[in-house]
Amino acid sequence: MLNVTDIEKAALRECLKPFGDAATAIGFDKPLGAYSEAEAMTVVEAIVSGYVAAMTQYHESARCAPVRSPGERSEPKTHLFSDLEGELPWEKSA
Repeated sequence: MLNVTDIEKAALRECLKPFGDAATAIGFDKPLGAYSEAEAMTVVEAIVSGYVAAMTQYHESARCAPVRSPGERSEPKTHLFSDLEGELPWEKSA
């Protein structure tokens, strides 16, 4: 992650417990290179779920708009370039 915000850093810290729980279930004495795909996925899912839960909790408490809005996306009522009609390079005749 680049340019991690303080909020994201806090969410990353919240991943430590789920990561520790997953690693405990697998066994701390087992080297990472010896993990099966299922064990590795357990760790990944624990970390990602912890991060998403922490970020969701923050956004809900901050009353920020959701990142993804529910429902269908509406198209703009007018064409984005309607005010440039006749001025766009691909509209010029040679």
